[in-house]
Amino acid sequence: MSSMGEGLGSKRPSPASPIHDDDLLAEILLRLPLPSSLPRASLVCTRWRRLVTDPYFLRRFRARNWRPLGFFLHGHGTEQGRENLSFAVISESEAPKLLSVRHEESGGGDGYDAWEFCGCRHGRALLLSRDRPHIWYGVRRVLVWNPVTGEHHFVDVPPHLSDPDQSRFHVQAALTCASGDDKGPFQVALAWADSGNAHACVYSSAAGEWGDVVVSAPLPSQSSPSVGYWNVLVGNSLYWMLFHRKVCVLEFDLGSQNLAMIEVPRDAYADHRGLYMSTLAKGGGLSLISMTADLRAQDARSDGVAGWMLGATIDLAQLLLLGPERGYGWYKPLLGIAGDDNMMFVPTCSGVFMVHLKSMQFEKIFETNPLSLSGTIHPYAHSYFP
Repeated sequence: MSSMGEGLGSKRPSPASPIHDDDLLAEILLRLPLPSSLPRASLVCTRWRRLVTDPYFLRRFRARNWRPLGFFLHGHGTEQGRENLSFAVISESEAPKLLSVRHEESGGGDGYDAWEFCGCRHGRALLLSRDRPHIWYGVRRVLVWNPVTGEHHFVDVPPHLSDPDQSRFHVQAALTCASGDDKGPFQVALAWADSGNAHACVYSSAAGEWGDVVVSAPLPSQSSPSVGYWNVLVGNSLYWMLFHRKVCVLEFDLGSQNLAMIEVPRDAYADHRGLYMSTLAKGGGLSLISMTADLRAQDARSDGVAGWMLGATIDLAQLLLLGPERGYGWYKPLLGIAGDDNMMFVPTCSGVFMVHLKSMQFEKIFETNPLSLSGTIHPYAHSYFP
């Protein structure tokens, strides 16, 4: 039997103190093994839920756990003259599984529409319906679609853009959601250019209508400009490449509705066909990736003040341990790029690789290229919370 003095003098181990520093707790939660762990973590307490649902935390989590759920393949095969849309489910233990993707339009379809896949953002996909006789020009309707829940919205575009006799310019589109996920209202921005100016127009699902057409300052040269297919979102601004005699970046501020052009110096790229946008700059700012035929990527970053600063050159052939065959040649250096997440898809004679430019991690996702020369790959990620 222990004495009274021994009982009073003994010490019990103190309980573990909770982590009071939100930054430290966030660093721990970032290391959860799977996206499916986040909903469980959110049930621990109100503080944990606030942290793991914070948009900044989710961006960091996606950057660290960079593997998407799968990939939309636009241009995978043909059917009666139409380009097919497939979804590739990628697992670590199985070969890629291709699923046919269809979305039947209810009402208003006349059989002559050509749907073009424009990309994914915030858990939703964006498609444009173009008039077949003037494919790549006039836009008739917009489809915003959540492939997981089936939620979809058809939006008719303004008349001057849906009339193929008037809209003989190449219209591109981008999708964004204010809340950063697939649950809140969304905006669809259209961008195009004619021989004098660039233009943009935004549809707001919250307002249920299109805004006024915004016109840029006159283009530097009188030519036939075109707006590039890919876009990135930095803060509250959307960016597209603008190709004409001088290559520019088209910047559209969704808040101020201002449309500006940023000229790209000629020494920042080898050829305009290999120019892509990313968010590698400090704080997730705009960056350009210039690809060469031998799979070298030159990074140029915009600091918003002094212009463009050249960054590192990445030898993708060396990174991917390719032999002398390297890439497919100059026609198409990349099958796709998700600039928001700094992810590119590189076709080579050894297969198709997914490369994350921030971490330099890579993964072979296809043994052979499943796409035609004009096909594109779009990674798809869905919100981690129901």
